[in-house]
Amino acid sequence: MNERLVGGCKCGAVRYSGSRADVPMFRCHCRDCQQLTGSGHSDMVPLDAASFSMSDGSKTYEMAGGSGRSTFSGFCPNCGAQLTRRSERSPDRIYVHAASLDDPSVYKPAKSIYADCAQPWDNAVVATRD
Repeated sequence: MNERLVGGCKCGAVRYSGSRADVPMFRCHCRDCQQLTGSGHSDMVPLDAASFSMSDGSKTYEMAGGSGRSTFSGFCPNCGAQLTRRSERSPDRIYVHAASLDDPSVYKPAKSIYADCAQPWDNAVVATRD
């Protein structure tokens, strides 16, 4: 999969680009994503880490993920927009928030993860067969 995606924050101070990783797009309902986004979930698009580049200026927040290993949340320090997530568990991928894409219409979630943590008012994606 070689689809190149570009995006950035609301104020335009931070920009990124990268190629789509050959894994499904997803909605994450874990409590970390809920708290980081201020919503019920994060809509994530996996990119190949080797192809990923981001302009200077973003900040990173490190935390322990559900596995106990570090995860990293990248955001713009100026406007606060959530941009990226990455994990020590999957060093070959960077996950970008779908809403930060220049063309968010490319986001097509195939599944939800941590659906058991979904808030009752936030629906999980139900996988369908094509």
